[in-house]
Amino acid sequence: MKFAGPVCCGIALLLAAAAPAQQIQRCEGPGGRISYSNSACPEGTRAVGEIKAAPAPSPEAQAAAREKAARDAQTAAALAQQRQTQQASLAQQHQKERAANCAYLRGEIDSLRRLRNVMVNRPYYSLDDLQQMDDHAAQLVADYRRVCG
Repeated sequence: MKFAGPVCCGIALLLAAAAPAQQIQRCEGPGGRISYSNSACPEGTRAVGEIKAAPAPSPEAQAAAREKAARDAQTAAALAQQRQTQQASLAQQHQKERAANCAYLRGEIDSLRRLRNVMVNRPYYSLDDLQQMDDHAAQLVADYRRVCG
């Protein structure tokens, strides 16, 4: 059985795990093309290395790996729950801040409109003063729409 290409190492490792008694040959062909074989190298290639299969893990090591995987899964679930709780808390805090900002802007707009009404009735305020007040009110209304929807 021959394998070539970018996945050769992965396949060779899988073969080594599946058949620990076999030796995997690394064969080099013309032009430096590398292939792997679990038997003698094919004709036209030469053996340039041998991959020795790792021994199969002991039952104790397999059990320990399963236990570690279970602990890691529990840790991941706990971290996901913690992240979800933090995100919910941040969303709630954002909503409170948004409501406070909206109330502040609404109060500023109302106050500015009352002040403008007072200014209209006073002869010592110019049209420029009223225009500045209107421009400021328009900016506050735009901010309110942007922040509060």
